[in-house]
Amino acid sequence: MRSLSTIFLFFCTFVFSTTVVVSIKPLELIVREIGGESCNVVCIMKNVNPHLYQLKTNDLKLLNEADLIVLVGFEEWAEKVRTVFPNKTLVFADGIFKKDFEHDEHLWLDPVNVIVFSYVLTTRLSRIDPKYRESFWSKWQNFSKNLLERIYLWYERLRPLENKTIVEAHPALTHFAKRFNLGEIFGLETGHEEGLTMKKITELASLVKKGEVKHIFVDEHVESSTILNLAKQLNLETIELDLMGYEVESYLNLIDSIVEKLLLISKPSK
Repeated sequence: MRSLSTIFLFFCTFVFSTTVVVSIKPLELIVREIGGESCNVVCIMKNVNPHLYQLKTNDLKLLNEADLIVLVGFEEWAEKVRTVFPNKTLVFADGIFKKDFEHDEHLWLDPVNVIVFSYVLTTRLSRIDPKYRESFWSKWQNFSKNLLERIYLWYERLRPLENKTIVEAHPALTHFAKRFNLGEIFGLETGHEEGLTMKKITELASLVKKGEVKHIFVDEHVESSTILNLAKQLNLETIELDLMGYEVESYLNLIDSIVEKLLLISKPSK
């Protein structure tokens, strides 16, 4: 009888959990930190270039059935979703951050942004499912505490990059760099099908000639064949970044992995 009761309780928990649909994996990581087991989190875009992804019929079904929809704001269909589902769509930047990120919308790569956004998220989840309010806020406090502690460590580890020029296939680390006082972020492409220009190639060649650049960072999930060919021509080492967190289990792991990859350029060349 006890086992039957346990199964029944599990079934009820599964059926009545809050369903949160997110656009990208980093948002999934953040929502899971707050929602825990009481939230069913579904990610729409997996192992694709998020800048070019178009909604499919199955995605629309998910959005319709969701209790909460969480977007970054750079999705080409973000405004359409917000118009159709105005009462259950939460956009990362809305009402919190000044929208000065036309060329880099990777807001989640600044951990301080994430602390602020996760507060808003916790407030929203608590309204949707009040019976888990205490759990949501407890998880937010723990998540924020862990992030703040790690931010200090990331600052210390990244000090060698304060004056290093960082070249990316397309700009994604602007907010991260500002937060941790890194050197200049030099983006070659936008990630929106806008390719290299002769001006960018000339500027990069100049940096290489001066010895200021020896590496190019590329996003694992964005096609960069042109950049890879350019790197070969200029004898630059390419380093892949998992900016979407497809290969990590938590948001802290995501930033840890980026820090480790960035530190590769501070090591002496072989």
